[in-house]
Amino acid sequence: MFRTIGRVVVIPFVRNRKFLRNLIPILGFIPGRARLYEMAFIHKSASIVMPNGEVINNERLEYLGDAILDAVVADYLFRKFPDKDEGFLTKMRSKMVKRKHLNLLAYRIGVGKLVVSHTNLQNTSKHLYGNAFEALTGAIYLDKGFKKACQFVERIINKYVDIEKLKLSDSDYKSRLIEWAQKNKVEVIFDSHEEFHAGSKIPQFISYIRMMNQELGRGVGNSKKDAEQKAAKLALENILHE
Repeated sequence: MFRTIGRVVVIPFVRNRKFLRNLIPILGFIPGRARLYEMAFIHKSASIVMPNGEVINNERLEYLGDAILDAVVADYLFRKFPDKDEGFLTKMRSKMVKRKHLNLLAYRIGVGKLVVSHTNLQNTSKHLYGNAFEALTGAIYLDKGFKKACQFVERIINKYVDIEKLKLSDSDYKSRLIEWAQKNKVEVIFDSHEEFHAGSKIPQFISYIRMMNQELGRGVGNSKKDAEQKAAKLALENILHE
């Protein structure tokens, strides 16, 4: 059923035509080594065991793709944000390659149609699609080289990733707002106070943020910190969407 040529495993996949029809729109180019890409979508639960005991699945490609993806995203951010320091770049890279974000990207580009798994996809590892995305990146690198892998990942980022929204996903909105204000030489004023509603002994905090003689954010919370964070988040959204 399986053949080997030297050290190269030849796997007789029978779904090749349908697979390529689904794969090419995702890649944006015609693959040179189709079986390499098919391997990228074989979850370990659907591993193919060769007569010599070798196990074929996407784990090795995932390992390679993880490193390639880190390098590509680092390069992308380095060029996109020439004025940002290492801390910002590291934090942004971490957000972009974290498993939850990769799973979302993989789902959006159609990876779910290609994954081969013998598990219940509703109950299986939440990392399955993200892992396949990494393995796909590794397959592109092996087939077409680093430059093509860069082009693929950057096309996905530009089409599906809202960089500004991702920047705002940091929970410390107050620090981000202060950082923005310092960079742009703008004074930011936090005005916070507590209020008691009739019949309640628990105070509610209200925070206002004023910049450039305007109220840009207002937040309500059970603590001063919570209210300020909500107000800062709204202020950042107003600033960046102008």
